[in-house]
Amino acid sequence: MRLDDDLKYFESSEFKDILATYETACEAGSQPYMEADELTDIAEYYSMVCHDDERAEEAITLALQLHPDAVDPQVFKARQFMQAGELGTAEDLCNAIEDQQHREVIFLRAELMVREERVEEAANMLLQTAYAIQEDSDYFLYDSAYIFIDYHIYDQSLVFANQLEQIAPDWYKTWQVMADTNLGLSNNRLALTYIERMLDVDPFATESWNWRAEAYCELGEYPEALNSTEYALAIDAQNERATQLKAWVLLQQEHYPEALALYERLIEWSPDNEQNWLYASYCLLDADRIEEALAAIEKAEALAQGMSSEQAVIYEQHAQILSRKGDVQGALENLDKAQTYFEPDADVLDLDLLRARVEAENERPDLALDYIQQAYHHHEDEHLVVYFQGALTLFDCGYYEIARDMLLELLQHDEAPRHQAEYYAYLAYCSMMLEQADETLDYLQRAMPMGEDKLRDLFSEEFPNVQPAEYYDYYYYRIHNHWPK
Repeated sequence: MRLDDDLKYFESSEFKDILATYETACEAGSQPYMEADELTDIAEYYSMVCHDDERAEEAITLALQLHPDAVDPQVFKARQFMQAGELGTAEDLCNAIEDQQHREVIFLRAELMVREERVEEAANMLLQTAYAIQEDSDYFLYDSAYIFIDYHIYDQSLVFANQLEQIAPDWYKTWQVMADTNLGLSNNRLALTYIERMLDVDPFATESWNWRAEAYCELGEYPEALNSTEYALAIDAQNERATQLKAWVLLQQEHYPEALALYERLIEWSPDNEQNWLYASYCLLDADRIEEALAAIEKAEALAQGMSSEQAVIYEQHAQILSRKGDVQGALENLDKAQTYFEPDADVLDLDLLRARVEAENERPDLALDYIQQAYHHHEDEHLVVYFQGALTLFDCGYYEIARDMLLELLQHDEAPRHQAEYYAYLAYCSMMLEQADETLDYLQRAMPMGEDKLRDLFSEEFPNVQPAEYYDYYYYRIHNHWPK
């Protein structure tokens, strides 16, 4: 069963009544008589929601005392050992359960197999069981899929999701598992088709709006992603996932002050989540609040303890902050730490170019060029990309003459019209900064019309409220004090 399904049950009046009965009896010093499944639900509530293992243990011990042969408490006990990494004990407890054909026992055994990296064996066992059962096979396939989704093994969850779609194509839970699986496989367009069906049925489902936002984030369609987060937050203003997604979208759109306000709220809610501190540091660095950015990234690093899914990114961001402080050695050491989180043969182009940026930012363009050349040799299939990114690194750091020379060389080797238009846009800006008026006018013309968007990015502050097609005329007027004929 999905974790969210459990959490929804814990919020139901039915469960709240069960919990109240149990807690009232405990407070009175008596031992309540309750069904095994009720006591197991209470133990799961204490474990999953309250993170109170002591009270969970008390509830499950009572369940086993009252119902020693009941399956649910035994499965819970075995699962606790499994989650603690004691797979042998968990397997012994699983084997000791009398009813080996009980669904929860089958799911427990499958999960143990997954943890032991016997994924194919687990999938085959579940499929054979699914073919054999006569009742509620749809639920069985649904729960089987989520065993693999929980471990991010989406190719296997897709097998069960496809089977489920064959027998229940119009079931809400089918759409749910198909959406979840295809999001995991980065089949975002396909996932959206299921998410939209879910929203048609239940437009107040914050999870579905969040999934919609995730899909559009992956597609880079940030306005739609932001729109989805707004719907989710209109339903539940305190929804943490929706707030995370909205902050991320604002960060990608470079709306740093608005993103920072949300990350500060997320830090209040979840101060031990290193990702909130990491992304807050991006916003603080953009605002030139260097010491605060450094404190945020150091907090992220301390919380991560080298085990974050974003560990390499944390080190990269730490490097960029130290570079801005002029600590070249510290920045390069952090990039070396980041590199250890890549496989030996992995593409570390970004790290090579970050080293170049560190040197360029600290007035060492010759060393920056050395790193760009190193990246160039390391990435034989991406020479043009490396050279262009290297040129942009030097461009960003104000080395317009070197950047211009590199862009001119790129024009000789990359004949793609859109690429050439972009190169000309950057060349126009370099020439303007180098006070080469004739070249600036020439490049402004050559960049149009395909380089219009890049021209707008580069020159909008120079010529506010002016369309890119008119930049030539306005620059001409600036130089000659009259409009071109």
